[in-house]
Amino acid sequence: MILSQLIKNNGGAVAEKPAVSEATTGKISIRDVGIIYDPEGVHVVAVQNCSLEIPAGEFCVIVGPSGCGKTTLLNAIAGFHGVTSGEIYLDDELLCSSEVTTDPGADRIVVFQNGALFPWNTVLENVIYGPVVQGKMTRPEAREAGHEMLLQMGLSGISHSYPSEISSGMRRRVEIARAMMNDPKVLLLDEPFRAMDALTKTVVQKYLLDVYDASNKTVFFITHDLEEAIFLGTRVYVMTTRPGQIKKVINVDIPRPRDFRVLSSEIYRDLKEEVIEAVHEEAKKAFEAGERERA
Repeated sequence: MILSQLIKNNGGAVAEKPAVSEATTGKISIRDVGIIYDPEGVHVVAVQNCSLEIPAGEFCVIVGPSGCGKTTLLNAIAGFHGVTSGEIYLDDELLCSSEVTTDPGADRIVVFQNGALFPWNTVLENVIYGPVVQGKMTRPEAREAGHEMLLQMGLSGISHSYPSEISSGMRRRVEIARAMMNDPKVLLLDEPFRAMDALTKTVVQKYLLDVYDASNKTVFFITHDLEEAIFLGTRVYVMTTRPGQIKKVINVDIPRPRDFRVLSSEIYRDLKEEVIEAVHEEAKKAFEAGERERA
């Protein structure tokens, strides 16, 4: 678990973090994957010949035009649906192929765009739900660990509140805390900060980076926010318009830990320009294709 390793922010002074060993689990291998919706009907080819290798411990960010297959890939990794062709592996174990689909599990936890907290449970009960139900912790153990996790996420004062009583930024931090309580191999995030205002987004992004730096978990993160992609990611994977495949891989050579001062650096500006150019080309193709479909 990462509880004692998370950064503690005390009056603006960030405590020194202990060294984190290199990740040994969480490697994702997507091999020539194709996904077709309704093959006998409308036959929508969402993803085609898509391949990428995500090393264990990488913060992988996927960007691309709307409808390019980003969420489709995430859902296949999570186990929500299978693939039409190709294979997806987690740590060299088959997750899905045209014949096999592994059910969702605690090794692959999803943080959804619209949230998924249980409204009838308190914040603390939401956070400890997974390890208690799975039998990984007794309820007293989980409550103790949950309190510590909430403390590290800056949420110690709301443990007895209900989701409807806290802000959207707090709810998203609770969801990340709940995900990390399951000690997953991979954290899957589908545009988790999309509806947030700029200030709230910066706060939650920083907590996510703190969790990542302390835990060294593999993160599969989808976003339309290109600045966010560069700020958070180890690599940014640009997808083509539908049918989606990997167009370009951009290494984000910005040292960690990161803070918002990197946004004014020359390397950040250069990377942003590179990502914008690659995505803009595909967005233009998607728009033109849509115009032809409506004609």
